[in-house]
Amino acid sequence: MKNTISKFLNSPLSLEGRSQNASRIYLLISVIFIFITPILLYIELVSTSFYERYYEIFVLSDSFIIIFFTVDLLLRIYSAEKKSKYFFSLEGVIDVISVVPEWISIIFGLGGSSVWLRILRLFRVGKLMSATKDSGLLSGFTGVVAVISVGIISTKVLILIIESYGWLPEFENISLILGLVSFSLAMLLGTKLSVVNGRLNQLEDAVTRIVAGIKVFWFTNKDSREHLSKWIKSFYILLKNPSDVAVADLRKETNILYENIGQDGINPNLVNFSRDVAFVANTSQSEVNPFYEKFLKEVTIVFTIVVVGAVPGITGLVASLILSYIFFGMFFLIEDMDNPLDYSDSSLITVNLDPLDELIENLNIEL
Repeated sequence: MKNTISKFLNSPLSLEGRSQNASRIYLLISVIFIFITPILLYIELVSTSFYERYYEIFVLSDSFIIIFFTVDLLLRIYSAEKKSKYFFSLEGVIDVISVVPEWISIIFGLGGSSVWLRILRLFRVGKLMSATKDSGLLSGFTGVVAVISVGIISTKVLILIIESYGWLPEFENISLILGLVSFSLAMLLGTKLSVVNGRLNQLEDAVTRIVAGIKVFWFTNKDSREHLSKWIKSFYILLKNPSDVAVADLRKETNILYENIGQDGINPNLVNFSRDVAFVANTSQSEVNPFYEKFLKEVTIVFTIVVVGAVPGITGLVASLILSYIFFGMFFLIEDMDNPLDYSDSSLITVNLDPLDELIENLNIEL
């Protein structure tokens, strides 16, 4: 029973049928409540007139959310194999902080003096880590961007609350500075995008030419088929799992293949084939210069901090949401493109290997 509840709360992919669908819906509801928590807190503590106008609706919404996360906490405590280990884990601390302080405020009726307790609701954002873990929901690229965006929004809400008490200085002409920095950041991202997209296209073209070369050798030199089969296996392994060992194995098999095919004399197709194979082997593990990558990451983080901290009011809230999603989304998307031979489930953009897969199938080569 405990194991089933644990899977239901954390890993819908480990379930089947209706149980999996119910778990997905439960996690989706959790994510939605986590997303709207900062918004409700902002309205309650900053837009007080609007909050009082629709007081009953906001109270009902907040009550429903706190009950939901309370039940969630109780289920996680019950399903935990070791209760002490759960309470002292990061996930357990986040679960407790996002629920218990608000119940303290409700039970003891602290009213206005409980502002600091209500601010602790923002810790619910940390629950996104468990909501995205092994669930297929908001996993990979989407999960990373969602967690970062909601984290930034929660931080901005906290700054807006502090700002409403007049504890922060006002910045003048900040829009000019932000415009220049955002343009520079867009240029940096665009430059990297051009580089990684060019390499992606070059790899796909090289693989297509290599497949064409294999066909020529296969049907014009039947004696080389045994060596070609071994070489194709090494080439496929390199593309699916690039590593120093895979590159070394491919080069070894390539030398054996060249020696076998070269017995009939220098083949023009062999020259082009050799160049494309060398390009794929050398490019399989290459990435954008790490110093450029580090500088781009630092600029993105600094820009976000400036937007979150310096742009006031609801404009800053909206700007934080849009810019964090756009720039961090672009950053991680381009980073994913920088690894075109990563075929894991979390990877979005990869080299198209359909021509090679079709060739392997047609030639009946066992991998």
